[in-house]
Amino acid sequence: MTDELDIWGSGSEWLHVVPRTCGTVALDILPPTGLAFVAWLDGAKMTDDDGVFEQFWDRFKFPDYFGWNWPALSDCLRDLRWLPADRYLVVVENPGSLLSDNPGDRETLLSTLARVAWHWSNPHEKPRGVGIPFNVVLACDPVEAESVRSDIARLREGLPDSGEWW
Repeated sequence: MTDELDIWGSGSEWLHVVPRTCGTVALDILPPTGLAFVAWLDGAKMTDDDGVFEQFWDRFKFPDYFGWNWPALSDCLRDLRWLPADRYLVVVENPGSLLSDNPGDRETLLSTLARVAWHWSNPHEKPRGVGIPFNVVLACDPVEAESVRSDIARLREGLPDSGEWW
């Protein structure tokens, strides 16, 4: 992660940790021209798998065929035909509570989000052959920020050849 916040770009940084006391100027975080979709999720309501799936299902208006499991979450987030946009932003508040009942699945969720972001940034089979930004902001208390950054760093280290999609 870099110190520069680019939540609307399609670069190689897709998971952003932002302390809530961040002094980011509002104009720096407004989306560029075009249709932007922003989903606000609450990590305090995502302490287990069902909470994660419920939050994504509700905010992204997943279709009825959503399977309520990790592969289905990935599939729906990679599709989004029912929710077309020029860029996507997922904001997760209280990420310290995220999957606190199932800590092993926290890595599954973060790696799923990173893979989904890579999928959208890849111009192959995208409209006009242009990648679409899909970014995630983990908005946490300043005390939690370093712990969340460490979780993401550990995730990156454990992934084989992660540079091609991270």
